[in-house]
Formats: sequence, C-alpha cells, structure tokens
Amino acid sequence: MPHHPRPDRVAPIGARARLAHTVSDVVDVSGTGVLIRMSHGLPAGSEWPLVLELPPAAPVRVTGRVVRCEPVAVSLPAGALLEGHYLRALTFVDPSTQAQAVLDQVCGASVEPPECPG
Repeated sequence: MPHHPRPDRVAPIGARARLAHTVSDVVDVSGTGVLIRMSHGLPAGSEWPLVLELPPAAPVRVTGRVVRCEPVAVSLPAGALLEGHYLRALTFVDPSTQAQAVLDQVCGASVEPPECPG
C-alpha cells in the first residue's frame, strides 16, 4: 500500500466553523479538510455545509464529509475536565476554486509553476 503524506495542517488562532446553527472551534485545517471540536457528534459519512472563519482571510463556504467523530474531554483551568465534546474530522467535498485558494493561502501551500521545456 503506497504511503501518501498528509497535507500540511495549521491551527489558526481564533478560527471557528459554523455548521447549521452551531459554532465550533477549529482545532486545525488543511487544504483538504478540517478538525473541529463540538458539543455533539455526527455520523461518519454525513455531509454538512460549513462556513470556516479563518482570520485574517474572508469566511470560506465549503461542504464537509464527516470521516471521523470521537469523544474528547476539554481541559479547563484548575485541572477541571469538560466532557461531552467531540472531535470531528471532515474532508472537503469539491471545494470551489475560490475556497481552495483561500484554504491554500491560510495553510501556506505553495504552488510551483510548471516546468518549461528547454
């Protein structure tokens, strides 16, 4: 089985994702997907419209497919734990050219020019 390297991921400060009427924290994002923390889980394989707020870029509208959802405890000050949260990994489904350009910019992807014959 060939090994495919994971795309570069970044954790933008203040990044959020809006999914339906829920706002969640973005843990990290790449040009191909996003990891978010929410207070409820969603079934793997389901697709959802997302608005990603990735400062300083403009909001990005994409569709995400849930590829993984697992429970996680959130650490609070003084060692307290907040349970009942989930980490959800979503892959982007056919992002627009404009959305992909913003994601690539936020993630620092470099696009190399094609080689010229010579």
